[in-house]
Amino acid sequence: MKKLFLAFLAIPLLAHSDEPGQWVDLFNGENLDGWTQRGGVAKYSVEDGVIVGTTVPKTPNSFLCTDRNYANFILEVEYKVDPTLNCGVQIRSNSLPDYKNGQVHGYQVEIDPADRGWSGGIYDEGRRGWLNDLSDNPAARYAFKQNDWNHYRIEAIGDRIRTFVNGVPAANLTDDMTATGFIALQVHGIGNREEAIQVRYRNVRIQDLGESTDYRTPDPKPYTHEGPLVKEGAEFRKLAEGFKFTEGPALAPDGKIYFSDIPNERIHVYDPASKETTVFREQSGKANGLFFTPAGALIACEGGARRVTRTDVDGKVTVIAEKFDGKKLNSPNDLVPDGTGGFYLTDPRYGSGDDREIDVEAVYYLDRGGKLTQVAADLVKPNGVIMSPDSRILYIADPGAEKIFAYDVAEPGKLSNKREIAAVGSDGLTMDKLGNFYVTWKDEVIGFSPEGKEVLRLTVPEGPANCLLVGKTLYVTARTGFYAIGLEVEGVR
Repeated sequence: MKKLFLAFLAIPLLAHSDEPGQWVDLFNGENLDGWTQRGGVAKYSVEDGVIVGTTVPKTPNSFLCTDRNYANFILEVEYKVDPTLNCGVQIRSNSLPDYKNGQVHGYQVEIDPADRGWSGGIYDEGRRGWLNDLSDNPAARYAFKQNDWNHYRIEAIGDRIRTFVNGVPAANLTDDMTATGFIALQVHGIGNREEAIQVRYRNVRIQDLGESTDYRTPDPKPYTHEGPLVKEGAEFRKLAEGFKFTEGPALAPDGKIYFSDIPNERIHVYDPASKETTVFREQSGKANGLFFTPAGALIACEGGARRVTRTDVDGKVTVIAEKFDGKKLNSPNDLVPDGTGGFYLTDPRYGSGDDREIDVEAVYYLDRGGKLTQVAADLVKPNGVIMSPDSRILYIADPGAEKIFAYDVAEPGKLSNKREIAAVGSDGLTMDKLGNFYVTWKDEVIGFSPEGKEVLRLTVPEGPANCLLVGKTLYVTARTGFYAIGLEVEGVR
């Protein structure tokens, strides 16, 4: 098994030429003067100019807190966290004798290295729970860098709190419950786990704005596009060939494109920088649909092996879905994360049905705890699946019925208001930032608006099976070849 080693693209930090004040270091790089520990008894130390927080079993969340309070400010901090440990940066937080015996409570900017990818979201520690998660912000979810240093910018001005993850706008919260409090670096409790797990913090600095509420970073402008979606005369170019049946293109955190060659039981990886295609994995279980999580893990629908697997950044493969109600899945085909740590996956049946255990060809929801639920069982042959940029609409391709259906997503794993959105089938789907979705049907890629109006039609040199819009490049897996064409609109991430 070839291991998965992922390098991450550098994300430029937001430039601010009109900063309101002077930066002041909260950590002197030598000791913890100016800080006080509260809550649990996790260990805090200083190593090579870095604050190191180390977990201790059987203790609650621990907080290294500033000795003074802050009201309006801009805070920046860098952190590097173990992939198995979630933590956070507390702001405007307090520890009061008359509130839960002094429990630390207040706004927390989450550090979440799990597949959910809510790093930069705002959680109300010890009080109300989540106030602003990132379920509808894929750009922010994928801005986090696993096993690397990450940069937070946090603006707390008046009743508004905004966060940025490696320069990407994340949470945007308006809330007036707490106007002032300390800043703290959290080490989360780990229950009875005995291993020592670490989070590291460095370059902790602040601009104290005092009573001023005048300074705010402008909100990013909504993404818009005018004109045709593809340049006149644009043509497909072949990037790789010699396959039997290509499928399942997926964007990795390092910008490379992974795709499946189902009959040859291989997963390949195309590098846009070098233009080279290499084999990532042999004996792939006839993997079909692929998707990367914000944590850098590759999720694969292994149709031949009739299971769904997760390959982490170290190359470890784990089965995450294999049976429903004790019966083996048909042949998992495609999947999409929902922004909360769960996945929607399709399970049609192709090939011989001699060993089939589930009669219906259905769509399932796998929650972040590993529970598999059947959410749509009234389709002929569900195949490609994709979500709208705000994670509120799920599109399912049913080539058996030659239709695309849309469902409203009221909450994770709850679909409603099924409606036909396009009178074509499809093997695979992709999405752009405007909410247009693109299908592969017969010899063409066809684009539709969120309302189902056709906005694009392209003929592919070979019959396409799936497609993926990355930036302004549309990648297409098509039988024996792997192709690309430039568009004038951007993919979701």
